[in-house]
Amino acid sequence: MKAAKRYAKALFELATNQLDAVEKDMLLMIHTFEDNKNLAQILKDPTVSASKKLNIVKAVFENKISETSLKLIDLLGQKERLNLLPLIANAFDTLYKDKKQIKEANIVTAVPLDKNLETIIFNKVKELTGSNEIKLKNIVNPDIIGGFILNVDDKRYDASISGKLAKIKSKLVE
Repeated sequence: MKAAKRYAKALFELATNQLDAVEKDMLLMIHTFEDNKNLAQILKDPTVSASKKLNIVKAVFENKISETSLKLIDLLGQKERLNLLPLIANAFDTLYKDKKQIKEANIVTAVPLDKNLETIIFNKVKELTGSNEIKLKNIVNPDIIGGFILNVDDKRYDASISGKLAKIKSKLVE
């Protein structure tokens, strides 16, 4: 993990004039690795040669990412560190969001949010974080029965009915 952070930091410093383009590349990689678990497994597999891994990764990303990101892939291939690519992409994304002061917030609700409620929550998250750019993601989970669970950075606000019932249950069990 430390090595991935070092590569991400070096890429971040190298790409100062093209941060947005490289961030777009890293997001593409993150989504590709999330959607295709086999690709990440191949990169971790010690029985697959480094050159074969490099060819696979280049085939997947070659005409879709910037020259800077392709050079990173070449370097990782030469150093036989392509298994770090998903971690590097995530670490770069974190550095980018910190630099641009972008906050991600996940709100879990029993039913999808309507636009009015989403705007209210968006503004509240802006107020809580002091950030001007918020990426709000609504996750629907009927198991929470009602209310919401808001996750911002390392904070969690649980105002769900299931959460309140769990607190009552734990008090009764004591």
